[in-house]
Amino acid sequence: MSCQWWPHGRSAWLRALPIIACVLSPSIAAADEPKGVPTPNTATEPLSDEELSDEELQELIAQGEVVEIVADTPPGSGHAVDAEELERFEHDDVHKVLSTVPGVYIREEDGYGLRPNIGMRGTSSERSAKITLMEDGIIIAPAPYAAPAAYYFPIITRMTQVEVLKGPASIQFGPNTVGGAINLISRPIPKERTISLDLAGGTNLYGKAHATYGQSWKHGGLLVEGVKLRTSGFKELDGGGNTGFDKNDVLVKGRVNSDPTAGGYHELNVKAGFSTESSNETYTGLSAGDFRDSPYRRYVATQQDRMTWDHLQLQATHRMEFAEHLASITTTMYRNTFTRDWRKLNGFNSNTALRDILANPERGNNAVFYGVLTGEFDSSSAAEALVIGTNARDFSARGIQSIGRLERKFWGATHNAEVGFRFHLDTVKRFHFEDRYLMVSGQLVDDNSETQVTQDSLAQAQALAFHVRDTATFGNLGVTGGTRFEVINTSFENQSEPVSGTQAVALPGLGITYQLIPELGFVMGVHSGFAPAAPSLNPKVDSERSVNYEVGSRVSALGITAETIGFFSNYSNLKGTCTFSSGCRDDQIGQDFDGGRVHVFGAEASGSARWKLGGYELPLRLSYTFNHARFQSSFASQNPQWGDVEKGDEPPYLPVHQLAVHGGLAGRFGGGQWEVIASGSYTSSMRDEAGQASGERTDSSTLVGLAASYAFPTWGAAYATANNIFDQANIVSLRPYGARPGAPRTIIVGYKNEM
Repeated sequence: MSCQWWPHGRSAWLRALPIIACVLSPSIAAADEPKGVPTPNTATEPLSDEELSDEELQELIAQGEVVEIVADTPPGSGHAVDAEELERFEHDDVHKVLSTVPGVYIREEDGYGLRPNIGMRGTSSERSAKITLMEDGIIIAPAPYAAPAAYYFPIITRMTQVEVLKGPASIQFGPNTVGGAINLISRPIPKERTISLDLAGGTNLYGKAHATYGQSWKHGGLLVEGVKLRTSGFKELDGGGNTGFDKNDVLVKGRVNSDPTAGGYHELNVKAGFSTESSNETYTGLSAGDFRDSPYRRYVATQQDRMTWDHLQLQATHRMEFAEHLASITTTMYRNTFTRDWRKLNGFNSNTALRDILANPERGNNAVFYGVLTGEFDSSSAAEALVIGTNARDFSARGIQSIGRLERKFWGATHNAEVGFRFHLDTVKRFHFEDRYLMVSGQLVDDNSETQVTQDSLAQAQALAFHVRDTATFGNLGVTGGTRFEVINTSFENQSEPVSGTQAVALPGLGITYQLIPELGFVMGVHSGFAPAAPSLNPKVDSERSVNYEVGSRVSALGITAETIGFFSNYSNLKGTCTFSSGCRDDQIGQDFDGGRVHVFGAEASGSARWKLGGYELPLRLSYTFNHARFQSSFASQNPQWGDVEKGDEPPYLPVHQLAVHGGLAGRFGGGQWEVIASGSYTSSMRDEAGQASGERTDSSTLVGLAASYAFPTWGAAYATANNIFDQANIVSLRPYGARPGAPRTIIVGYKNEM
């Protein structure tokens, strides 16, 4: 089952969650792994303590295969996309992976998910800045406090599970606790020597090479993994040129551990990864007329647009297990660096905005600017010079986090107590500059004017967080209560005196689960939501605050599992953060805006089944999300996605309806196993700017895909996938400049083998 709530059990044994400690400088914040989230190098499938002897448990621990046995469902809604599902569709785009998870929605912009925009339960999806992103329990945004916009995202191809937590289950992770948290679980060190290879090719010169080598010994283990992805792109640049990307990712894990038969168990894991990307991507879309005529066209003025980045991650994790006390302590030191340059068309050397030109390309002087943009006209004045800007940014994040867990029985209940802290420091150095070019015979020619620096700033944040949580189980009733405390110090300097600020919060949460009968259970919860204000020159902007409620049921009978959740988020203040992708000016980048009170109502439903019919299996899964959000006050905002807001306006880029269905057939042939799965998804149109009846919208989209595979008896497996089979060309975004399409029909075939 790929998308499900956390499984049931009766005792949480040896749960090792990353425990947080200090790295090289004074910065703090607390985070903890989701319930049911294995720590690095652990198995993703929970095991029952009744299924294993003490000797078997010790052996598995020594091999890095198990450190947790999941007890109860979490105090909130939790879903997982497991390894089977990830391999079934072979998606490289995290947007497509998350499309099956209820309560999660996305805004596409490049068709490949290179810069994901993920939202949950009414939060803004802009650059995934309002959710907590983790890899193996460690926050991974380049600067989650100083600049939360997630321009970096790891290659989903090397992950073995994606876990999503919402509601009270997410409060301990932080810094964002309004919508939820996503934890990506990387490949564990294998128990035995394993060599695997995955090669694939497809349309638009798509190519994938993914190789791993891993092995464990009694007192250690090693994993080496490498991934390369590339494509020439599906957009057609006027005059020709590559519009695709090239991505590389190398990861090394190592483990040393003590004798598992001794009284206590110690394990040290190290993890080092380096990744790069070069993508010929642009922020510039098309006019409405050009999109109708040629939706995958790219104007010649964007011929220099390119993003390049490199990312380094380093981690060291120490785990102590005390089997006789059912306790564990895990401490992780981490450091991430991310350097990126995005060179892209910013507009013209005039007061006419590029967005306005594409909205009305035939009006007045817009026709001349449009002609220069497309290469039809040469630049004939300084005002018609094209402005090419480079946003160069350096990010760093480092910290130490630690979590301890203890299980005890007292006062008539089984208690699973948890204490964690995190000390964290992150910084972002922004250096933005612009050059001017003339359009001459369809080519950009430097006008030799002086380069202009548009932003030179440094933002920093220090955060110290601490959380406590206890799950008390009284028979069929589970009650989880906890609180997260966080203190955040920020500073911002932009060729002026530094502006500093402090935020301190206490975020309580309560979740209740009740199993009425084995086939039917209920869940309800309430928790405090928070998203910190990023450092900027405006210290008066408030943090985002809300109170969030949920109630639902879980059913398992006749081979069917299903979950329904209703939720309500009462924002006392909704916060918006300016990014270039949302249409903000360069001097606004990173600035927060207050949006006041907002109410978000919604519902999530999911279900799955796998029936047997003769010699065949019929897997089926569906999910549905409904969102209803409205501003509760009127105000004027400089946030371009809000503008002049009236009470009752709907926030932008929030789909009202979202549906995903997967179904297929599996069987055996020639000694091997085959499977064919069809997928369908529907997303309703989304507003481009806050409003009610009128206004620009994205297209509603209905996409159909197909995945087929055949596992040979001894020689690996062949697979094929087809996405957007009917080749629908939909407007998925109108920001920052013009209409932008999703990916067209894409067909990929591949072969993989594990030895």
